Amino acid sequence: MQLSFITNGSLNQVVEQNLSQISGSEIIVFGFNGLGLVSYKKELDGETEYFHDLALASKQLSSVIICGCDTDTYGLFRHSAVIADKGKILGVSDMAHSIDESEFVSGGNFRVYDTSVGKIGLIVAEDLFFPESARVLTLCDADIIICVFKKLDGYMPQIMLRAGAFSNGVPMALCAKNYACVSDIRGKIVVASSNEIVKTKITIEKDYHLISSRRRGLYREFNSGY
Repeated sequence: MQLSFITNGSLNQVVEQNLSQISGSEIIVFGFNGLGLVSYKKELDGETEYFHDLALASKQLSSVIICGCDTDTYGLFRHSAVIADKGKILGVSDMAHSIDESEFVSGGNFRVYDTSVGKIGLIVAEDLFFPESARVLTLCDADIIICVFKKLDGYMPQIMLRAGAFSNGVPMALCAKNYACVSDIRGKIVVASSNEIVKTKITIEKDYHLISSRRRGLYREFNSGY
């Protein structure tokens, strides 16, 4: 599977100026630089066409395109990610957790998108810090989990990415401002770069670990009580 990560530059800028560099990619991922702030009211009123531009680009490139963005739902702000597949908007995933006293509120549930290149699970921003995020998407049969992040501050996002890929047996990728990386199912970083456009090819593989926990002297399957 051929992937391209855009760590700097908006969707329209990259399509206009660097189209040849991302052509042929099956999945193209932008961080929050891709769309910026999207107002649902302005989109519905026709004042902006961010989602239309995204769908058009995915059709033009015959690819799955994922873009991080901040969404304004009539005054409620959320961190989100939009996914389009060959001309069609498949949906919008919101960050499911609201951390501390952020102006950004929590949004909808997690979702795995059935695309033309496989099943893609989306993690938005700091949802990566919660192990259940990757776990839920894995149980929903994601072939790959992609996280769109704002700006990295320290090593924790990469650590959680590697841990999620290893513990769930699903490859995970992250795209943020000025950084992109991919972890395989062994928790090994197979590519990491601060380039504006990061291209890589990965093989989709899965490995399911049988997990048990000790309780009152006996062992039980991890999910048996959930």
